[in-house]
Amino acid sequence: MIIGIDGGGTCTRVAITDTNGNLLSYIEYKGSASIKKDPNAIENVTNAIRKALKKADCLPSQITGLAAGIATYESEDDLEWVNKLTTIVNCPKQHVNDSVIANVGALLFKPGIISIAGTGTITLGITESGQYVRNYDFGHYAPAAARMLSYDCIYKIISGETDDTDLELIFAALNHFGVDDIHALATLGAKGFIDNYSAKIKHFGDFAPTVTKLALCGSQLAEDVCCKAAADIATSIKLVGACFESDTVTVALIGAVANSELIKVEISKSLASKESNKTYRIVEPAVPPVFGAVIMAMQLVGIELNEQILANVMNPINDIA
Repeated sequence: MIIGIDGGGTCTRVAITDTNGNLLSYIEYKGSASIKKDPNAIENVTNAIRKALKKADCLPSQITGLAAGIATYESEDDLEWVNKLTTIVNCPKQHVNDSVIANVGALLFKPGIISIAGTGTITLGITESGQYVRNYDFGHYAPAAARMLSYDCIYKIISGETDDTDLELIFAALNHFGVDDIHALATLGAKGFIDNYSAKIKHFGDFAPTVTKLALCGSQLAEDVCCKAAADIATSIKLVGACFESDTVTVALIGAVANSELIKVEISKSLASKESNKTYRIVEPAVPPVFGAVIMAMQLVGIELNEQILANVMNPINDIA
């Protein structure tokens, strides 16, 4: 049996399949897989794996291969804590950054780019020669994570950079932070909003769906913030795209922010503009990242990924995506 793990910044997803790609269990566990975001990351991942094993009626000894994409896993220095995440299972394993399993799942090992904007943001491409290229490699960061949209809106509300179209956004912001007026919001902000950093970024992130929703309902501030995020994401894609030999590059957008209606439209417009350095073809991801991890684990243990196995892996997607 095969385990794939999508260890995100806020949630850990685990899928178990048989060696033919048939889904045996799928678990979403509320809790980060990154020790940099949650000191309980090892416990979170261990518990998620245990639940998935129980649901699949499977023993750890029956697992023949495991692949895990882990948020914030960036270098060999991280291996000390990353390796501890999956010690409950003893089998061939592969640990990578979570953007890698997202790319595999979206594009099934074909050259192309995935741009993730949700809890965090990263753009990753795999070129025709198999080279991995990130926008980070250019020193570029697209400040389009959910919390970033909210930060931008809240700062501008406090600063008075609003107009009559933003009244609903302002009211929603005051309600979200539990204050009566903008002065009280400013007072709260001057104290750092929330003492606990993890709780703070989650609280800001939770406000992002309101921002993307009101961007479509007439709020000029929300629209401006979303359009800026879209422009930054598009720039990250074009940077990575410059490393491809082909004139046409496939792109998949992943995450709630990247796929929010206005932002997705604006990214598409930017990539289709005459100023683009390539022709970009936006496609829907083939499978979610957790199944990208399953596919990587199969490859790791030498399972031939034929059409039937890929079809089996993709079969349950509509039920859980």
